[in-house]
Formats: sequence, structure tokens, C-alpha cells
Amino acid sequence: MSASRNLKSRLVWFLACLSAGAATGMAGAWFTGNPSWYLAIPAALAFGWLWVANPDECTPPTARRAGRAPGDEDAP
Repeated sequence: MSASRNLKSRLVWFLACLSAGAATGMAGAWFTGNPSWYLAIPAALAFGWLWVANPDECTPPTARRAGRAPGDEDAP
């Protein structure tokens, strides 16, 4: 997957989670009158990050391609 396609996909997921959290917050606040429902926005973003995140994208590309851990540069 190319970098621009990956960025687009991540942006779509971010906007989907942001929208879901905002919709939940607005609906909850409208029905109950309690503004605490807007905490659904960061909760939805956190849930989306846990659901969609790929830990392999957090490692440097050279270590990922070689199949080594990031600190194993001197290992045979």
C-alpha cells in the first residue's frame, strides 16, 4: 500500500471516529442536557486508535524489512 493511500485510509478512519464520537456526544447531550456526553469524542478516537492502529508502522522501515527489532543493528 502506498504512503498516500495509507494516509487517506487513516484520515478516513480518523474522520469516521471523530464523527461517531461527535454524533454520540450531540445526541446524548440533546436527550439528557448533560454536556459530559461530549467525552464520547475522545473515547471514540481512542477506540478507533486501538481498533485500526498497526504497531508495525511505528518501527523504522529498515528494521521492519530485515525482520529485526529496532535496537538490533549489531546483531548477526
